Amino acid sequence: MKLFLCSHFSNVGSLIKEELNNKRVAFIPTASLHEGYTGYVRSARKLFKKLGSQITELDISTATYSTTKEVLENSDIIYFTGGNSFFLIDQLRKTGTDKLLKQELAKGKLMIGESAGAIVCAPTITYIEQMDKKPKNYSQEDDAGLNLIDFYVLPHYLTMPYRKASKKITADFSDLNLCPINNHQAIVVDGKDITIVGKE
Repeated sequence: MKLFLCSHFSNVGSLIKEELNNKRVAFIPTASLHEGYTGYVRSARKLFKKLGSQITELDISTATYSTTKEVLENSDIIYFTGGNSFFLIDQLRKTGTDKLLKQELAKGKLMIGESAGAIVCAPTITYIEQMDKKPKNYSQEDDAGLNLIDFYVLPHYLTMPYRKASKKITADFSDLNLCPINNHQAIVVDGKDITIVGKE
């Protein structure tokens, strides 16, 4: 399993620039669709192009199953932008993309998850409700995540506008194996090896 989990991809993406050059990237902005601010999507798109990646945009909430399958299979890297974690996990599970994603990751492909894209990798995402509102049309009966990791990424730790919420989450969920990262850090998962890179 190869994962690169971060708060803000355009701040840390150059840390893995060798892995991005000349690679085909499935660029999935689904989490950001109903967010007011989406500057991070534009800046990520820009960075991928600058680092020599070829991107194919894919919105899993509207694409057909066969299109999603084809795009994921034809990509070297699968990238999820930030946005609303509950909307993203709902779409992943509802469309069967969660299973397709796991099949591709089992082949050794790299997944890059930014903010919501990192949060959904955990066993459950209930802990993030202080940061992300659950959409009214949320269709899942539980908050199960993708369960790709056995810890819980807490992005934007002590950074505005999430300073208060991130502090509260660490206090309320002290029993969880939380991994807080700021906007200049990333978590690299390579099999059983887990490393935090970037600036504290």
